[in-house]
Amino acid sequence: MLSVAAAHAASANWPPIPPVRPPVMKAAPGPEAKPAPSAPPASTPVPAPAAAPAAAEACLAELKSKGVEAEAASAAPASSAGCGIASPVRLKSVGLAGGGVVDLPARPMLECAFAVAFTDFLRDLVVPLSRAQLGAPVVALDTGPGYDCRPQDHIPGAKVSPHGTGIAIDVAAFVLADKRRLPVGHDANAQDAAFMQTIRRAGCGWFTTILGPGDPDHAEHFHFDIKQHGASENYRICE
Repeated sequence: MLSVAAAHAASANWPPIPPVRPPVMKAAPGPEAKPAPSAPPASTPVPAPAAAPAAAEACLAELKSKGVEAEAASAAPASSAGCGIASPVRLKSVGLAGGGVVDLPARPMLECAFAVAFTDFLRDLVVPLSRAQLGAPVVALDTGPGYDCRPQDHIPGAKVSPHGTGIAIDVAAFVLADKRRLPVGHDANAQDAAFMQTIRRAGCGWFTTILGPGDPDHAEHFHFDIKQHGASENYRICE
């Protein structure tokens, strides 16, 4: 028996072909957590790395040229060595080429380079895919705050999470123009499940890491980041 996704695949307009994978977006240089006798205690604020003003302004200008409503944010607070954002921006919404916007009510704070990758992903993959597979475009996302100075998976002593440098975001639900809300990890039917699975797989053209249901720490949300794994910029963790 054909699944819903397979049945749609037979249509000439199904599914939309994801765009060619864009170049890997590099986060702005940030501090690395390196244990050393002189490292400040966890309670001592650590200043975020400073990006060159021209580079930060150019990145923000790129976002705005693509219809993204964003603003430069105040330096992100850092409570441990390794946290901080060189070019922090706060995202409000993503304008679409054909009209309409994707709202980001949580106003996440992100490293600007990551914000470019994430908003391109929404515009070029998520919205066209939701129109084709679900019959309505995504108009809003339920997200986490983006920046969060903490160890990976909240494990004491672990490396700083990609959230701690602003190169990660969590998405808990997609809201459609017809008022449907699709929470991650709670697929209502095969059509919703196919949409979530396509997002998860095709998204690796934009991110180096995608985690979600099936992973105990990401059972009810997708985690996207652009952290480099090892020496290769091409290695992906898409689970």
